[in-house]
Amino acid sequence: MNHCTSLPKKKKKSNRKLLPLLYKPMLFCLGLGLGLFVPWYFYIQHVTNSIIHETWDVPSVVYARPLELYKGQQITPKALTFELETLGYQEVSGTPQLGQYQAYNNSFDIYSKGFNFPDGTQKPQRIKLTINNKAINQISHQIIRLEPKVMGHFFSSAFENRHPMSLEHMPSTLVQGIQAVEDREFKHHNGVDWWGISRAMVKNIMAGKIVQGGSTITQQLVKNKLEYDQQSWLRKLHEALAATLIETKLSKKDILQMYLNEIYFGQDGKVAIHGVVEAASFYFAKPVERLAIHEQAVLVGIIKGPSWYNPIRNPSRALKRRNVVLKVWHETGIITQASWAKAKEQPLGLSQHRRLKTDYDDYMGVVKRQLKDQFSDEQLKQDGLKIFTNLDPYVQYVSSQTARRTRQWLNANMEAALVISDAKTGALLALTGSQSAHSQFNRALLSRRQIGSLIKPFLFLAALEKLPDFDLNAVLEDKALSINTQGSDPWQPKNWDQQSRGEISAREALVDSRNQATVYLGLKLGLNNLVSFLERLGLNINRAQHPSLFLGAIELTPFDVQHLYTIFSSQGQVQKINAIRFVSNINNQLLSRSKSTSSHAIALNSINSINDALHQITTHGSAQKITNKYALPGYYFGKTGTTNKGKDSWFSGFDDRYLATVWVGRDDNKATPYSGSSGALVLWSHLFKNL
Repeated sequence: MNHCTSLPKKKKKSNRKLLPLLYKPMLFCLGLGLGLFVPWYFYIQHVTNSIIHETWDVPSVVYARPLELYKGQQITPKALTFELETLGYQEVSGTPQLGQYQAYNNSFDIYSKGFNFPDGTQKPQRIKLTINNKAINQISHQIIRLEPKVMGHFFSSAFENRHPMSLEHMPSTLVQGIQAVEDREFKHHNGVDWWGISRAMVKNIMAGKIVQGGSTITQQLVKNKLEYDQQSWLRKLHEALAATLIETKLSKKDILQMYLNEIYFGQDGKVAIHGVVEAASFYFAKPVERLAIHEQAVLVGIIKGPSWYNPIRNPSRALKRRNVVLKVWHETGIITQASWAKAKEQPLGLSQHRRLKTDYDDYMGVVKRQLKDQFSDEQLKQDGLKIFTNLDPYVQYVSSQTARRTRQWLNANMEAALVISDAKTGALLALTGSQSAHSQFNRALLSRRQIGSLIKPFLFLAALEKLPDFDLNAVLEDKALSINTQGSDPWQPKNWDQQSRGEISAREALVDSRNQATVYLGLKLGLNNLVSFLERLGLNINRAQHPSLFLGAIELTPFDVQHLYTIFSSQGQVQKINAIRFVSNINNQLLSRSKSTSSHAIALNSINSINDALHQITTHGSAQKITNKYALPGYYFGKTGTTNKGKDSWFSGFDDRYLATVWVGRDDNKATPYSGSSGALVLWSHLFKNL
């Protein structure tokens, strides 16, 4: 009896000994769990908050000018075809659909894509027109604008390209279709599809590795935001918890909108393409809201593997994936039987605009310069501004191609720079800074070289303005001169032919570019008067100049020269070359607009007198090759310029449409065998022949 009652007492004593031994591991495990889970939970909270409140860096986009089509507009079939192709239009033999065109002889049938301009929306329309004698002589609309070419962006250091759009403006088939393919239970789960994960786990265990994810759209959003680059169970756990928390803080609509603007679609060189808006532009050269059913399916198909299903590099793989997407859409009722049957027979339909590699980098240098006084670098890289320029894609193409042939027409050591603007308005249409497509030095904007005889029309213009009773019929002395200068030997200017003609008219002196007669006039005018006049025109001149300034001993860039000569081409109406038309914000609200102004107040009669002489230079002066060798039709004005030993060859000239300045020379500033007429004028003439 005593023995039986003693056994329970020993057991109770044993339990009391075990409990302290269990408390320590339990407390340790609890502390370890809290120590790991609590910080992790707050970390995930921080992650989800950063995702929800993140603001994208939206690069500003730079556009060329929109092409306006109207009766009487001067354009060639070649130029219109180039414009359509660079905008990504597809040529077809039948009736064109949106983003397509048909061309036969000189007639065009175009279905435009539409564009939201700051001053109003240009809706997609079918346009029929005929071109005759380099002008539109018949058109189905009074006036219509094609969408402008995207010519560049201002990227942040991340080099990500996206343009956010609200869900309401996206195609409903695309919005519903992404859910059908990527996450059918999107509207019903709380961030994680546990059944989907269970199915994926079974397949992963059977495969011995992760082969299927089962991720929801919310989890994919987390993955894209956090930029996970490896698959792991810990990563999936991060995604699941973050996705669950996001679903408690955002609506389904907000999550889907964020996803569609964030999803990664591939690379354009070093630039990452994010969001359906940029993907539509990159692959199809269309607004996303204008995509056809089969084009939308291509984008949805890319999401599964942007590299594997890249339609540019892997078209057959992308086509198969697109058809899988279309089948899912049909099975889920997103598209009808008829739509499915039609869409799956369509080709990929990718735009070919990417193969037209027209170089806009040099022009962008001017854009950056003219924007810096209005907008900060941060605004340009983050605020998604829309910058509309005056660049003409076809004129830029012809300019670049002309420069590329410099060494073919001249010799292997020559460099070139070209600047082209609208003769009347001063709008900068094109700018090319090198004969090489790979040069990093923009000579048109940065290379300062002596301008030689290009200065002469401005000396004669100053004389017309400042000297009483002077006109181009006045008599000048074309004879030897010796001018004493401080600290150096007397300066003795020579004529290009080493001859002196004696008494000649001012017009003859300008047309035949007589140095001695020009200096004679310069001495009558006075060096200080010339300097002050040039400063009125916008040049910054050192007042301690040598009298060789009368013959162009001043260093300017081709862009500077273009500013000067627009005074003649615009008949005094414009003094500044403008690259920027206007700038709007991401919501299409106008922020600024350029204005063509002139502040020099030069008499129109004086400008017209110089223009008469500039025209004579192109008919029987130093630029007569324009008419007697190249046989360019039309009425031209211009002036050649040559510096000592042919180190710089210049020509600046214009007609009723274009003003162009061309410089030719060597980067090492060594002598060349070219004058203004045998060097720069060759490129200028070929340029105008092809415009």
